[in-house]
Amino acid sequence: MFRVTVGLGLATMLIAGTGAVVAAPAEAAAGPACYAGLWNLTAMKIVHQGKTVNSPLSTDVLKGGAGIKLTLSASGATYDFTGSKKVSFKFQSDNTTGWEQYTGVLKTRAAVTGDRAGRIAVSRTGATGDAKVSTTYTDPYTKGPSESVRSRLAKGYYDGPLVENATFTCEGASLKMVDKRKHNGWTTVADLRFTRG
Repeated sequence: MFRVTVGLGLATMLIAGTGAVVAAPAEAAAGPACYAGLWNLTAMKIVHQGKTVNSPLSTDVLKGGAGIKLTLSASGATYDFTGSKKVSFKFQSDNTTGWEQYTGVLKTRAAVTGDRAGRIAVSRTGATGDAKVSTTYTDPYTKGPSESVRSRLAKGYYDGPLVENATFTCEGASLKMVDKRKHNGWTTVADLRFTRG
């Protein structure tokens, strides 16, 4: 009985001590946010809808881009387009079809709030990198322009996987972003799906 009492007393002293021996769960070091780290784009669909001179409601759709790599932190987003698939498009607004091919790397300033759910806003200023997007039209087939993604972002164009102010949800190995925005009477909804890299 004496040994049991002494043992219980010692255990109580260790637990009630400075915390060096037994750490409470709330004191454990917090791990990285769910969204942080490397992600691979698996699916992307961007829908633009607006009025044109020929139609009260035109719909422009872009899909693809699988393989784009995105590295996220609380203050930045880096896009690596190396080896990514083309982004196909079909525009009712000007009756064109074709694809865009992204290459190179783009590093942007970003503000991410939340952990498993929150918002991510990519800044149009302060981006660096050599990323380019080249356009090819298929009807009729012709080569379009090749432009700097950084330069387009500086003008306010959030092309492809770049989001202006998106909501996100993160669950283990999956990340979803939805960016809804309006500009010059047009509404854009971008839906992006990633798996952890």
